Amino acid sequence: MLFLAVSLGFYAENLREGFLHKKEVNTHLNSLISDLQTDILLFDSVIDRNGYGAQMADSLIELLHSDITNTADIYLAARSVTANLGYYYTNSKSYDQLKSSGLLRYIKPKKLLDSIGTYYVSFQWLANQTDLLRLKMDEIHKGNTRLFNSYVFQQMMNVGMSSFGGRRLIINRPSVKPALLSTAPNDINTVSLNYHYYSSTTKFYQRTAIVLRNRAVRLIEIIEKEYSFD
Repeated sequence: MLFLAVSLGFYAENLREGFLHKKEVNTHLNSLISDLQTDILLFDSVIDRNGYGAQMADSLIELLHSDITNTADIYLAARSVTANLGYYYTNSKSYDQLKSSGLLRYIKPKKLLDSIGTYYVSFQWLANQTDLLRLKMDEIHKGNTRLFNSYVFQQMMNVGMSSFGGRRLIINRPSVKPALLSTAPNDINTVSLNYHYYSSTTKFYQRTAIVLRNRAVRLIEIIEKEYSFD
């Protein structure tokens, strides 16, 4: 009888702990869904901005090699690129809490646990691409001193806060045709190459971001399918 009572006591305690762990997991997963929704909003915003920046970089390269007299559009394209660079990051607060509390092992099924882990680990690799993109933008900033008048850029950035809608930033086109500081072939080629490498890097960055955005959407669907938050 004593053995039975002890066994029942352990069983009851395990049931209680299991119930508490399940409740904690549900709470954290509900918060994780909110984190993922925040990530998706950021992805949508930055994908739009960076996509526009890459498009304007391609336009600039074409203008520099085919219509160098169209300086208003050249200035517009060049400044639009540097005004439209965004970076991706994740709000991993809920995931970090699940890890630190040891609750990850209670997430079922294993496929869901693996998918969550893969999503957050992917941001470590995305961070390397972010560093590369920063380097490409630094090269653009340095190279732009060869062609562009800083005061013209300053006037173009005279935009109201309403222009900062969270996505692409539309700046002012020069009202006149500003002069380029140089039309030397070497200077033109240096600036063009900088924008080319930036555009190529951004497009790769974009593809990775779109994959991660879609993973976030799918994760929300799987979590809501496996868990009830009523």
